[in-house]
Amino acid sequence: MTENTITLLTERLADPVSLAAQVTAAQTPESAETRSLWHPQSLADGHAGVGLLFAALAHTDPAHARTAHAHLTAAVTGVSRPAREGLYAGLPAVAFAARTAVTKPGEYAALLTKLDSQVALRARELVERDTARVAARRAGARMLDYDVVAGLAGLGRLLLAAGPPHRDTTELVLAHLVALTRPVTEPGGRTVPGWWTADPVLLSEPDGVPGGHFNAGLAHGIPGPLALLSLAHRAGVRVPGQEAAIRTIAEWLLARRSPDGIGWPNIVPLHAELTAASGGRPDLTEARTGWCYGTPGVARALQLAALALKEPDWNRQAVTAVATACDRRDLADPTLCHGLAGLTTIAALMSQEPGGDRLATRIPALTDELEAAGDPAQPFLWTAATPGGGPVVHRPGFLDGAAGTALALHYAKYPEAPLGELPWQAALLLC
Repeated sequence: MTENTITLLTERLADPVSLAAQVTAAQTPESAETRSLWHPQSLADGHAGVGLLFAALAHTDPAHARTAHAHLTAAVTGVSRPAREGLYAGLPAVAFAARTAVTKPGEYAALLTKLDSQVALRARELVERDTARVAARRAGARMLDYDVVAGLAGLGRLLLAAGPPHRDTTELVLAHLVALTRPVTEPGGRTVPGWWTADPVLLSEPDGVPGGHFNAGLAHGIPGPLALLSLAHRAGVRVPGQEAAIRTIAEWLLARRSPDGIGWPNIVPLHAELTAASGGRPDLTEARTGWCYGTPGVARALQLAALALKEPDWNRQAVTAVATACDRRDLADPTLCHGLAGLTTIAALMSQEPGGDRLATRIPALTDELEAAGDPAQPFLWTAATPGGGPVVHRPGFLDGAAGTALALHYAKYPEAPLGELPWQAALLLC
């Protein structure tokens, strides 16, 4: 039934104009308080994200290429760019979908030349405004400056795919992330890892953590830079200190697990970090099983580090963590960000790596459950959960909507299907 399920969804998402009208008509002021709203240039929930579905599927079925182009056109025609641009918003989001859509040499070349230059400009802006702080070893990293969704980890992945024309900017980003791993002095006068932040954990939860924290989620925390540094290392793009930085982050993550020694917390508060650094065992409870926060995303980043530095024990621990997560399946909803689709995607990718047999046997159950969660009576088959336990929402997009869920199902069912020069999973820093 997989192809029938995905075909039904693609039919409902095919017309950019009617889809945008349908989604925006359903938005309310209340929904803006709990979730991001539709924006044409959003990879999370916009034409860029929906176009990514068709771009990826076009490598298997060329008929989808025209629809991908239609959504990309809608993303750049008469659209005001968002106030803050990153991998998931603005021209970088369009650039990612366009590069994934390339099915033959020269396709989208002119568009990508323009967009890649904008991505490089944005990355340089982020580095330059934080250079003085990092050089002075002052505490206060900003998650939005270095993370996957809006910061340097996500932009760096896109620049890595852009290749030699933007190698200098890619190396600048890598060097900055290496510098981010050097110790700093937090406001209380104690030496701590360089990614200490006073930022709130989530923008939707504006209250900060007393004493600040160290974010441990792949979406907004230090696993994002770890994934980029590791992927670049495997691709032969290296800067001084890169291997040491990978090791620093990986060993820190391995020492900051939940009491069962398998899962990871969302964050490590300052008091817990000081306890751990002095040899104690802080209570770091695993809080989520997702890509954005929790075990699956962290474990894949750790596996990428293991493959980069040839550390088989790290890989073994990462695989064990995801196998346990597959067995628990304590998930909020079926989508990519913090749901079943994210776990399925990570398990499917990791099943192709050393030790992956342990995960390959679990994938059929994941895909069966994911497919069963699709309901043709719902506008986009799969629904997303509202933070705080409110009513479900209907989202067509990539990150926590139907497009990403469909891609997860398709890849897990057909892992040998071609993905193009920039696989869609790279938007999650998973490859």
